[in-house]
Amino acid sequence: MTKTKLNIIRLIVLILVFLFFVLYFMQASGYNEYTRNRENMLSEEQIREYEEDIKEGKDVTIKDYLNKDKVNYDNKVSELGLDLSYLIETAFNKGMNAFFNMLNEAVSS
Repeated sequence: MTKTKLNIIRLIVLILVFLFFVLYFMQASGYNEYTRNRENMLSEEQIREYEEDIKEGKDVTIKDYLNKDKVNYDNKVSELGLDLSYLIETAFNKGMNAFFNMLNEAVSS
């Protein structure tokens, strides 16, 4: 392999490792759970409206007070990003499994 090809491969591997650690620390810090909880929380205005409806004796369900203006961002680019993410995940998992198998063989010999 030429030196430039080797440098490109190293750069790609470093980027993938960096992305892995970013995603890992996001998961470990609870970022995704926090954003999901924020989406599920009612705003102060919605809570006031809910309380007023209860005082008036109306039949209430939580679905009446949640925001319904969610935008669907699904398109070809997002699908491509998901497919690429899955491909990277698969390749990274196979690579890490191969690395640890080689490491296991080296240690056990």
